Amino acid sequence: MKGKSKLKKSHLITIVATAVACIAAVAIIITNVFIPVKYLSAYIGFAHDKNAAGTLRISFIDVGYGDSTLIELPDGKTALIDAGDGSRTHQLKILKLLNVRGVDTIDYLVCSSVSAKRCGGIGEILKYKRVNKVFAPDCSLTRINSGYKSFCEELKKADGVKTEVCGYGEIAFTADYTLCFLSPSASSLSGGEYAELNKSPTEDNVDNSSAVIWLEYAGAGFFLAGDITSVKADKLYSEYRLNDYFEINGRKISFDSCKILKMGANGSARSASTLLYDLLKPETAIISVGENGKGCPSAEALAGVQKYTGDKVYTTQDCGTLTVEVGNGSCTVFKEKK
Repeated sequence: MKGKSKLKKSHLITIVATAVACIAAVAIIITNVFIPVKYLSAYIGFAHDKNAAGTLRISFIDVGYGDSTLIELPDGKTALIDAGDGSRTHQLKILKLLNVRGVDTIDYLVCSSVSAKRCGGIGEILKYKRVNKVFAPDCSLTRINSGYKSFCEELKKADGVKTEVCGYGEIAFTADYTLCFLSPSASSLSGGEYAELNKSPTEDNVDNSSAVIWLEYAGAGFFLAGDITSVKADKLYSEYRLNDYFEINGRKISFDSCKILKMGANGSARSASTLLYDLLKPETAIISVGENGKGCPSAEALAGVQKYTGDKVYTTQDCGTLTVEVGNGSCTVFKEKK
């Protein structure tokens, strides 16, 4: 009898251990379908930092020598511009911020460029977040790099997601705020930036076809310069000065309210434009850059912009993710790293 009792106990232990292992395996499989195990730490905890109604919050996420910007609009809608280079470390950072902010649905997902440092992680965002509308480059070279290839593949799988080309025009307009593309030109334009990119994907053509974005709310304007070269920046200056405004769908875009300049090409000398800085006269400059920054920010870019910003030049490398809040008549910059 005692032997049988011991046998039963050992069987019971085996059965329980097997059941626990099976449950764990099923949990991992289920989790990996909806939340990848490699990003699991980004989903631990609860959303506790939702944006207040009527406040604009824009976060320049610390993704090293890359780019990713989260915009939380005052009406509760959200826009994510780019998602870094796709590395696990940077992907975790983006997903964690989205989850902390309670962002389950991205209303406007913008792939601003075919550059790997910007588009590398967007495919993963499409895979694990709900997206209502995607703005993408008009680039037929879907294999230009692995990041853009991944994005194009995931976009094909994204049933029901509206897709538009990044090009001069509206992203979202309301009575309270403006969010629009200032560049590149419409994809239908012969000889435009996309035509040049598809014909010859040189570094200059890749950079000049990146999206330049304007955001304005409550008297505070944000100029996001993409990766454009100084030649393209000077051209934008000249086009603006023809009327001292751009006009998009009947709405006049004036740079008189510019408070924040997101500097082009991670603060590279290739993007430095004193003409553009003199036009915008920003109060604050923000640069997304990391240890692999290839000489960024450059002395040329800093010298030009500090004429207006003074010491109000912040880098994600020094400050971590930088968040700007606009509301109640104020425009405040918050640093992740004190």
